[in-house]
Amino acid sequence: MTKPAWVLLCCIGTLLATCGPSFAAPTTNRAPTANMTKIILEHLKLESKELYEDYKKNSSGEVPIDQSLQLPCFTLGCHASASISIIQAYLEEVRRLSENRIDTSKVIKRLRDITCSDISCSNPTKPSISGPEKFYERKSFKLTVLKQFSDCMEKLKPKDRIC
Repeated sequence: MTKPAWVLLCCIGTLLATCGPSFAAPTTNRAPTANMTKIILEHLKLESKELYEDYKKNSSGEVPIDQSLQLPCFTLGCHASASISIIQAYLEEVRRLSENRIDTSKVIKRLRDITCSDISCSNPTKPSISGPEKFYERKSFKLTVLKQFSDCMEKLKPKDRIC
């Protein structure tokens, strides 16, 4: 091999090793690292609080929290998948009831990003949630879901291992 070919091969090899993913490693369904999880959780804390405060500020009149509705909270790990899927279903229903004016898609994606995809973890099916039909009860439902989710995220602490 010629000297320029060796130099080119070494440069490309180094570039691929440091900048690109491994050719043998899958790029999807990998559990996030502890550092990535911590960053995702910080974003979730801010975004969940922002969703709740924006809705509360923009809702007309005083809307009570529905004490009968209890959104699950979660701790990271295999058992979080069930709670996260329930929370995602509630957030999707909030978006549907608000006719997409409350955009929960970023938060739902971040929740999906911290869900353990390990085979040893159970991956429950997402439940079907249907909110109330009456206008005032819908407002209370949306406020309650956003508040409880924001409170849950505020209490959540990252762990070193997710799965």
